[in-house]
Amino acid sequence: MLRVEDLPLPDVLRDFVIKERGIKELYPPQEEAVRKGLFDGKNLVMCTTTATGKTLMAELAMVNAVLTRGVKAILAVPLRALAYEKARDLSIYEKLGIRVAVTTGEYDKEDAWLMNYDIVVTTYEKLDSLLRHRVDWLRQVGVLVIDEVHYIDDDKRGPIIESIIAKVRALELSTQILALSATIGNAGEIARYLNADVVESDWRPVRLREGVYYDGVIYYSDGDRSLIKDLGNPVISLTIDTLINGGQALVFTNSRSNTTKLAQQIAQYICNYGAKLIEPKELIKVSNAIVETSQSKLLGEELAKVVKCGVAFHHAGLEMDVRSIIEEAFRDRLLKVVVATTTLAAGVNLPARRVIIHEYRRYEPGLGMEELPVMEYKQMAGRAGRPGLDPYGEAILIARGEDEVDYLLKNYISARVEEIKSKFLTDKNLATHLLSAIASGYASDMDQVMRFVSSTLGYLQGGFDKNEFLRDLLRRKIEDIVNFLIESGFLERVDDSVAATTLGSLLNTLYLDPYTANTYIRGLRARDVTNDLGYTHLIVQSPEVPRLRVRRNEFDDYLELVINNWDYLLIKPSFTKDELESGEFEDEELEDYLSTIKTAVMLLDWANEASEDELYRNYEVGPGDLRVYSDLMDWLASALVRLAGALNMRTHEERLNILRWRLTYGIKEELMELVINLEGVGRARARALYNAGFKSVVDVANADPRVISGIRGFGDKLARSIVEQARKLVSEGRVIKPAITEGSREGSMQGYAKRRGSILDYL
Repeated sequence: MLRVEDLPLPDVLRDFVIKERGIKELYPPQEEAVRKGLFDGKNLVMCTTTATGKTLMAELAMVNAVLTRGVKAILAVPLRALAYEKARDLSIYEKLGIRVAVTTGEYDKEDAWLMNYDIVVTTYEKLDSLLRHRVDWLRQVGVLVIDEVHYIDDDKRGPIIESIIAKVRALELSTQILALSATIGNAGEIARYLNADVVESDWRPVRLREGVYYDGVIYYSDGDRSLIKDLGNPVISLTIDTLINGGQALVFTNSRSNTTKLAQQIAQYICNYGAKLIEPKELIKVSNAIVETSQSKLLGEELAKVVKCGVAFHHAGLEMDVRSIIEEAFRDRLLKVVVATTTLAAGVNLPARRVIIHEYRRYEPGLGMEELPVMEYKQMAGRAGRPGLDPYGEAILIARGEDEVDYLLKNYISARVEEIKSKFLTDKNLATHLLSAIASGYASDMDQVMRFVSSTLGYLQGGFDKNEFLRDLLRRKIEDIVNFLIESGFLERVDDSVAATTLGSLLNTLYLDPYTANTYIRGLRARDVTNDLGYTHLIVQSPEVPRLRVRRNEFDDYLELVINNWDYLLIKPSFTKDELESGEFEDEELEDYLSTIKTAVMLLDWANEASEDELYRNYEVGPGDLRVYSDLMDWLASALVRLAGALNMRTHEERLNILRWRLTYGIKEELMELVINLEGVGRARARALYNAGFKSVVDVANADPRVISGIRGFGDKLARSIVEQARKLVSEGRVIKPAITEGSREGSMQGYAKRRGSILDYL
């Protein structure tokens, strides 16, 4: 076993790992990584099971490079929440003088401030955006870590990873690439693509037992069987058995509603159980913290109630602060059970004695119920077993019938993880990333475009490097895509070269894909002016925006809304107004369109200051979802404003500029000045200030902080801060005063408020 004290690291880093991290010896996969050149600048693909220390080795490679070579390092992850978690973990190295920054979103920004940091944690999209801007400090990057590299298989994020690799190669940077994953079926091929060595191992620090539960029996993959008490509900049976034996349980299910329902069922059983399984006094503290933190009291109280019984549900509808409380309480062993959607398995490090997979199917829009990939099952199963706490870990699938036992054993537990397949060469992805490559200066003629594409996994997997006929076919496809971009007005030919037009360069900066941009432009050109519904509905045409499903009992209401606002909708359905009024269509054919209408209505409710509880009650949209929608509106609505400006559509530009602030912050027009200018003032505090008579930054600047501190939501410290901010802004003449347009109320939405007073109360 290789000891930390023998690693080729600076003394200060070795001592830090031993004393601060308490690590003295490496696991076998970590030792293999060192021997294959981790600290010598070699590219590596580490495909090892969960909890084998991949992240630690990446951290050491980054910190070592900063300390010994004076370079920078980047850690790229798939999810924003994961970026902030990784940045928190890395902050421990600040004791060594390492400066750590995290950046996500704001794709049209160069973020020059990042040049002052040693390690930058970011998302794939933000890193690709920085590469599009070709920021100078990128040339100082000596280590690039791509975490969860199996996302290359993802339709959306996979091509972004490939674009990042292609751009790094085009810049000819001498950057070490470390790719990490617990689940890759073709790790060797990924290693060839990255010119890397592979570290592949199924070694685990805690033994994993996998099995299938049915009718009181766990059928293990090794042939063993275990009888447990059948309590009439498979999840409750497996959970209580875990708790009685001193373990904790993670339950994965396929929908948010199921996380809540299962958590309530388990909580009721635990609180009525005769023997003591939980610490009620400590759990009351956790429960109270959740109520105080949650922006939706309905959702917070629903969660707090089950937390008192040692159980929590966990999904993306919860804000990050609430999720952090749950995760910390689970790590502290106060919470005994967490019921989660599969998003938890995507990166949050939360191991448990037993992982229970309640459902191996989930609903996919347009496809119906689909089976989970083996890769996702293995990601979930990998959470089983806490090093140092559990003698073993268990991953248990639940069968609904006896015949399903063998099926699950064969198709999940004994099955090979799927191979990662590139999605780069689809028309949409090619168009997006070719425009990016040309507009950012990575390619300026067709030969260079082909060279850029040859740096992708799709090129390698398609066999284009070995077959001239296939290569010619690909070149013709790429030329077709380039012609599409030229016809769309995003590229132009100059002799033998291709270059981005002003509009194409703008799209690249805004991080808009060409297809969404074409939809936006078509919508803007459809009408000289429209109402807020028309604009918001146009914004949500982006596939990036999650759509709300329309329930059967809502269908007619949203259909009526479409008919009554027909003239204002910039993007029409595939039916005429007469066909909609006469009912000459199948409901299924209109569902997708109405889902965009419902999403737009929800966002307008948000922009008209509907409370988090109202939004949760009416749309099942939680505070965590609102943060996602807010970030998307900040990006997409701002991009639409810029597009309207570039097309000289001044009326659209002015009205969208008002709407984008409202959709981003969830505020009516009169609060814009307060929210935009004053840090620490969001929608609730701005409304409280406004209602108390402080309607502008000047009003706040002239206020007595003691008066502000008496307003709900403000304490002494915050009151002093915003008054100081306001006074400084006024004295320096830097108050931003967004234009309020009287015409922004034109054109109301008809026929919806009668069911539940919402957006129409404003319009």
